Amino acid sequence: MIRRKIYFIQPTYRDQNGHLLKGSSIFIHSLALPTLSAAVPPYWEKEFCLEFFEDVNYDSDASVIGISSMGYDIIHGHEIAEEFKKRGKTVIFGGHQAHISKSFLGPVCDSIVHGNPGQADMIKILNDIEADRLSSEYFCGVNIDFPLDYSLLMKRKIRFMPVLSSVGCLNQCDFCCTTARYNGHFYLRQVEHVLADLREIRKKTRFVGFVDSNIYNQREYLLNLCQHIIEENLQLRWGAQSTIAIGDDQETLKLLSRAGCRLLFVGFETLNQDNLKWVRKRYVAAGYFDQIERIRKAGISVAGYFILGLDCDDKATFQKLFDFIHTSKIALPIINLLLPAPGTRIFERLKKEKRLLIEREEDFLCNNPLYNTPCNRCFFLPKNMSIEEAEAGYLDLVGQLNSFVEILHRSAVSNPFIAAAILFMNLESRKEYLAMAKAKR
Repeated sequence: MIRRKIYFIQPTYRDQNGHLLKGSSIFIHSLALPTLSAAVPPYWEKEFCLEFFEDVNYDSDASVIGISSMGYDIIHGHEIAEEFKKRGKTVIFGGHQAHISKSFLGPVCDSIVHGNPGQADMIKILNDIEADRLSSEYFCGVNIDFPLDYSLLMKRKIRFMPVLSSVGCLNQCDFCCTTARYNGHFYLRQVEHVLADLREIRKKTRFVGFVDSNIYNQREYLLNLCQHIIEENLQLRWGAQSTIAIGDDQETLKLLSRAGCRLLFVGFETLNQDNLKWVRKRYVAAGYFDQIERIRKAGISVAGYFILGLDCDDKATFQKLFDFIHTSKIALPIINLLLPAPGTRIFERLKKEKRLLIEREEDFLCNNPLYNTPCNRCFFLPKNMSIEEAEAGYLDLVGQLNSFVEILHRSAVSNPFIAAAILFMNLESRKEYLAMAKAKR
């Protein structure tokens, strides 16, 4: 009989020099392992590695190795799997990236788990391992309705403890990996389970980050969750990702603020309405200023995601975006050149138009200017700029936005803790810019 023990690993990334990114503290962390741990039956032993904080134990006596890869960490996850296969272990991959990269992982793993395995799914997988009938793939759907195992995170230095209320997003933007996975569907956790997680987190901290792709998927659910947070007097301070549509909902904004929301991360993507139409993002760029102002009046700061290199962008786009971010005082601008990720509709469109420069997913995943995030490289042929103009314009814009003057300008908010958090995030962004600028020279 095999030993009933599973070793779960959350890999870290490699930096631009090939060194593993590790540290003693992190701003926020994935909930992959707390979710998986809660699904394992009690008669199986568990061991864990959050590799950002610690080294992988290659001498583990676990018979089964479970590796969860959410993105570009999959390259190093492949390395880890290769080592454990040499030791005769059964290796299983899960997570968003494994779902997309199964051909890349095939030589180093025994099975790939798609979706979010719940307790019944986990029992089936582990029973199949014991009976020597493990399938090469398992399709689990989304099973997240149980309290998560926060014991894995409680002793770590995590500035904002992660919490999850939903999976997926109601939107179907062509560039988005969430769309590629969920195709406009979303799944809500029972409020009682979210509250159980928040009560557990509250034993350690009052600072929380919701890791939902879109916390505004269903208005009534969000209002109900906020009302419970207020009634239980949890006194949390938290941030979340949302669509800009929330800026038109003053009732929800008021309740969000009362429940402790102090920062919303919003995907604006572009200021050009034709660009929004091109990527099937169903919002109106002309309304951004007013929506931001309503969010800020509710006592909530706004961080913004932006994409450059879309088909209606040209060299004038960079200055227009700088002016918008400066004037609207976006608390944290997060800017990327368009990444046509494998599995997305934008990837297929550019491939059909013969505008992709790289077609293998491994080539995307191996590119790592800093935290293995290929945000400053152009992997396609832009329509109204050259590749060199797109990359140079991007770097110049990010440099302007990461000057100390601009950082101080947008970090000046009335709440001292939120001001400190925004300042910290902006200084981290400046570090990324300096590393990219150095690599470019």
